[in-house]
Amino acid sequence: MPQKRLTFIFIPSDEGHVREYRFAPQLLYGVAFVLSCLILSSTYFAWGFSRKTDQEEALLQLQAVNADLLRNVDIAEREVADFERVMAQLVADDDRLRDYHMMEPLSPDIRLGGVGGSEDLPEEDIAALPEVKREMLRELSTRIMRLKQMARFQEESFAQIERQYLESEGDLRHFPTIWPVPQNRAWISSGFGHRIDPFTGRKARHLGVDFAGRTGTPIYATGDGIVTHAYMDRRLGNILVIEHSAEEVNAQGESYIRQGKFRTEYGHMQKMLVGVGERVKRNQRIGLMGSTGRSTGPHLHYAVRYIDRKRGGVKGYVDPKDFLLDHVQRDAEAQSAQVAGWEEE
Repeated sequence: MPQKRLTFIFIPSDEGHVREYRFAPQLLYGVAFVLSCLILSSTYFAWGFSRKTDQEEALLQLQAVNADLLRNVDIAEREVADFERVMAQLVADDDRLRDYHMMEPLSPDIRLGGVGGSEDLPEEDIAALPEVKREMLRELSTRIMRLKQMARFQEESFAQIERQYLESEGDLRHFPTIWPVPQNRAWISSGFGHRIDPFTGRKARHLGVDFAGRTGTPIYATGDGIVTHAYMDRRLGNILVIEHSAEEVNAQGESYIRQGKFRTEYGHMQKMLVGVGERVKRNQRIGLMGSTGRSTGPHLHYAVRYIDRKRGGVKGYVDPKDFLLDHVQRDAEAQSAQVAGWEEE
C-alpha cells in the first residue's frame, strides 16, 4: 500500500509555473513540534528575563531600604548615647542636690527600678538586617526602655527634692554657693584632688581650691554662719573657719543655734576682718588675700567640709567647685553646647 503524502500546490499570481510539493505527514508534524518548542522556549526565557529584571529592581530597592535602616540605626545609637550622657548629668545633679539637703543618696539599683528584658521588636521589620545590626537594635531597645524608666524615676526624685527645698528654704542661706573672691580679680590656680606639691615636687592631696590674685583682694563669706576659728597655721597661714550653722528662735522666743551641714575654710589671708564668735552673712567681707604660711604667692586656699566628717571625701572635705553654682552652670552650658555639636554631626 503506497505511503500517504501531503501535497502543497503553489500557484503564482503571474503566469509562472505551478509548483507542487509533497511531504510525508511525519515531517510536517516534526516541524510543527520544533516550532512549538521554539515558541515556548522563547516565551519562557522572555518571562524569566522579565522576572529577573523585576527581582534585580526589588533587590536594589531592598538594599536601599537596608542602607537607610542602617543609617537610622547608627543615628539612633548616637542619640541614645547622647541621652545617656544627659541622664548621667541629671543623676550627678540629683546626687549633689540630695547632698545639699542632707537626703539619702540613691543607689543605681533603685534608679533602674528593676528593669529587665527589652521591648519586642517585629522580626519581619529587622529580618533584612545583618545579625550584628539586629543585636544592636535589641540592645538599643533595652537602653531606651532603661532611659524611660530612669527618666520617670528622676522626675519623682526631683519632686522629692523640691518638697525638701520648700520645707527647708531658710537653710539655703547657709550653703556655701558663691565664689569667695571677686571673679574679675582672681582665678582658680589649683583644683581639688591630687597634684604635684610645689615645694616637694611629690604627688600630694589638695583638699581645697586655690584662687590666685593680688595681695589685698577682698575675701567674702560664701554663706551665712558663725566664725568658729581664726588662727595662724604653719602651712595655711592666717586661716579663718566658718561653720554654716543657723540661728533659730523656738516657740518661747528663745534663740538657739541649729548646727548646719558645712564649714568653710579660708587660708593664707593677709588680714582677717572678723573674729571668733561673730555671725557673718553671705557676701560679707571677712578678710584680704595674702601669702602667709606655706605659699608661693598671694592666693586664697578655700575648702568646703562637712561638719559630719563621715560624709564627703577625705575627712569630710569635698570639691568646692561643686558648690560654686555659677561655675557649675558654666559647665552645664558647655556640656549642652557639646551635645548640640554632636547632634549637628
